[in-house]
Amino acid sequence: MKQKPWLILLGMVYLFSSCNYEKKLHDSLYFNDSLDSTHKVIQEYSPIVQIDDRLSIQVAALSPESVVPYNLSVGASTGTTAGASSGSGYLVEKDGTILFPQLGKIKVENKTLKLIRDELIIQLSKFITDPIVSVQFANAKVLVMGEVARVGAIPIPDGKLTILEAITLSGDIIPFSGRKDNVLIIREENGQRIFARVNLQSHDIYKSPYYYLKQNDLVYVEANTKKIEQESEATFSRRVALVTPILSFFSITLLVLNYFRK
Repeated sequence: MKQKPWLILLGMVYLFSSCNYEKKLHDSLYFNDSLDSTHKVIQEYSPIVQIDDRLSIQVAALSPESVVPYNLSVGASTGTTAGASSGSGYLVEKDGTILFPQLGKIKVENKTLKLIRDELIIQLSKFITDPIVSVQFANAKVLVMGEVARVGAIPIPDGKLTILEAITLSGDIIPFSGRKDNVLIIREENGQRIFARVNLQSHDIYKSPYYYLKQNDLVYVEANTKKIEQESEATFSRRVALVTPILSFFSITLLVLNYFRK
């Protein structure tokens, strides 16, 4: 039986569309590489305090009156400038210290929140019975930009946030629009700006030094090729729509001028 050409053409179109859709679906998935079910990744991360961080420190005890001098009022701040700094919390000064009531200067740079808490408990035990201390970041955040549902800053009081959590809190990467295989992370360390790229479609992300984000990291999700092409086409169409009336006006003007010259 002789097949009709239009049926063959229709079948080819369907096959091409199916392959194209499967490729888009594949590109939109997380962790689409193969992984042995017995594979394990263990990565510990404890955020450390850096210069210009602000720490929220709360002290409690059985006697509320005894801890009043150690707790900042809402909106207050302190550092070596004795409260002149803007914002809330204890500012980590350039020498890596904070100015804490009664205890004076305390070195906190390059220490974990837990270590700072434990050291404060020891020091405050000289003046307070059984103090309870809570230490968190007052200004730690990461910024997520690009092809995500919600662009903006994400606060991280405990300083611990993974890139997957940041993407999730941003409403996820826009389907068929953002690239999951080439996410850019911009980080500042020791006065230097570091640029790194991670692949969210690979299980190797769990072993990446950028799996855990640090305070003030910037995460940028790039648009994929299709999105860029669509934006380029839209820009071209807008320019054509803008120029067309002008060209039409000049064309009509030339026709009128040529008519009167005859």
